[in-house]
Amino acid sequence: MGKKDITLNAFLGDVHIFADLLNGCCFQGKTVILPEELLPLDSAQYTSTNQGKPGKKYRDLKKLWYQEEPVAIFAVENQECRDYRMPVRCMRYDADEYERQIKAFEAEQKSVSIIFRPGKAISLLPVLTIVLYYGQEEWTVPRRLSEMIAFRSKTARFREQIPDYPLRLISVRKDMDIELFHTELREVMGILQRVDDKRAMQIFFENNRAAFSRLTEQAFEVIVNCTNSPKLRKYMLENKEGECVDMCRAFEEWMEDCRTEGIKEGIKEGENRFARLIHLLERDSRYSDISKAADNPAIRSRLYRKYGLYRFWKKYRYIIDPLYVMAKDK
Repeated sequence: MGKKDITLNAFLGDVHIFADLLNGCCFQGKTVILPEELLPLDSAQYTSTNQGKPGKKYRDLKKLWYQEEPVAIFAVENQECRDYRMPVRCMRYDADEYERQIKAFEAEQKSVSIIFRPGKAISLLPVLTIVLYYGQEEWTVPRRLSEMIAFRSKTARFREQIPDYPLRLISVRKDMDIELFHTELREVMGILQRVDDKRAMQIFFENNRAAFSRLTEQAFEVIVNCTNSPKLRKYMLENKEGECVDMCRAFEEWMEDCRTEGIKEGIKEGENRFARLIHLLERDSRYSDISKAADNPAIRSRLYRKYGLYRFWKKYRYIIDPLYVMAKDK
């Protein structure tokens, strides 16, 4: 398990965040599950290996919903990478949990000297597994068991008779409506949705400055690890106040660094582009245009377009001055 999964598990493991996630993803943001109704469960699940030997698997997060009596079991699996086995993995996880409940029921019957009969009625708690996918690429691998099965001509006729197993998959970037959340989960998931777009992150930050100023260290850890920014961690340590982090100051310093690095990268790319233009003009024996391009920005711009080198500005304009572009867009 990598740093991203570890910090995300620690963050989502808080009962207030976990309840907010479930209410937002399953109940359209309505307060159905209360934090005080969630009890911790051991994430270790006993199963059997492919050789039939006893084994153990670990869920990312697992909690019991308890309202005067057990109601349901919720589990969350965090995924940064796409996994084509996910429908079978989750089906196995849930089956092992149901099997655990059956064994616990049998043990309880024996403990009170009741003869357990296989035909005896048993009431199992429902198990819901949510796959929280926060990777950059679109989830193009199977979302249900039937997408993994090869139905050939002879088996297609009874395809509808084969039990299916769909994933409850939430893609942070495509499926998640962060406005349904009421805790700092909203700000963390908002950043994860924009982690590869610094301009979008900057706008989101500016529009939610007050919330970011109250961010807890645990939430900030998720952002630091998911943005892969050691500098942001440095700013976090410098701007820590008690149990909270002044995300505003830390984020402003980080974005200023990003702009400075972007300017340097832009200058370097600009020099490379001009060198490429000179090479192309020499190839075409347009020697007089070389001095014209060096002295006249309009001619230089026209030549960039002619030789397909004008895309540079589109790529770097947001890095060089995202605040300027943001104000211009408004």
